[in-house]
Amino acid sequence: MSSPVQTRKAVRVATLPAEQWAQWDALVDKSPHGTVFHKTWWLEATGCAFDILGCWNDEGELSAGIPLVRKRKSGLALYHAPPLTPYLGPVFDLSGAGCMRDRLYCMRSQGESLARAIQGFDSFCQIAGTEAPDLQGFLWAGFHVELGYTFRFDAGTTAEQALHEAARTHRQKLNPKRNEDLAVERGFDTAALLELNRLTFSRQGRALPYSESMVQALARAAALHECGVVYVVRERGQRPLSALFVVHDSRASYQIVSGIDWNERNSDAGYLTTWSAMRDALEGGRAFDFEGSRIRGVEQYYRRWGAPAKPTWKLTKTGSWRGRMAKIFLNGTNGNGAN
Repeated sequence: MSSPVQTRKAVRVATLPAEQWAQWDALVDKSPHGTVFHKTWWLEATGCAFDILGCWNDEGELSAGIPLVRKRKSGLALYHAPPLTPYLGPVFDLSGAGCMRDRLYCMRSQGESLARAIQGFDSFCQIAGTEAPDLQGFLWAGFHVELGYTFRFDAGTTAEQALHEAARTHRQKLNPKRNEDLAVERGFDTAALLELNRLTFSRQGRALPYSESMVQALARAAALHECGVVYVVRERGQRPLSALFVVHDSRASYQIVSGIDWNERNSDAGYLTTWSAMRDALEGGRAFDFEGSRIRGVEQYYRRWGAPAKPTWKLTKTGSWRGRMAKIFLNGTNGNGAN
């Protein structure tokens, strides 16, 4: 018999003071929707100002919430996810819900309460990942949801099964005989990571969309909380050829920042870096999330690893006429409807 969830309504929505952040982090761990990116230590490490909007049920328990990262740009108040933070969105405690109708009631009633309490912004934008909750309550409150995709091997997939799904060309790149001179290092060599990341963006003719100090701060925080690793592949005793920063929670690993020295002829290093991160995640009982890209070349590289495409959900809303005008301008500039 299901528990009487419908009597446990959201009776209060308010911003959590810092002394209650431990309660929020506990909720993130408990909720099936929580990720490492929802944790207050991650949000603090981004260097961005943020609030945690919480929802309490009639038993006085923190039962739902959403991070609100605040910044101003061109006079606009933005509630947008920080750089290098692919997933956010609301999280809910469903532990007391015994059946699907009760779980939906929790997410929809408390979700609408949360959504209607989000005020004071010109533009809101977050992406909820593959384990996102039901978002109907946010739709009722005037938010919009756009479909996206990532590639993700589920927890429980073995490394052998994942390798079997990879394209033949990818598997060939991992042949030990081809990689005898390459070594994989696991640690927090952010100097090598940033050097290769700069080379990658320079080759593309693009500026870094985040600061190097942010990457360093996130890596330090991940090391402190034992929630990440920087993989570096180099020729033995030589300069690094490829690097990848991966963070994880108890459920999944996510690749965050990468780089490769395209001036080197040995193109196997990038494949070996990705494979090392994938294998560690799967052997550790976690999912591995590639964070699918809309850039065709990058999308093809990820897709050919063979992970299933999983939906993600872009949650947006404009909160003022200024936000609406900015969105129209950006849509016209980008030509693809992106925020």
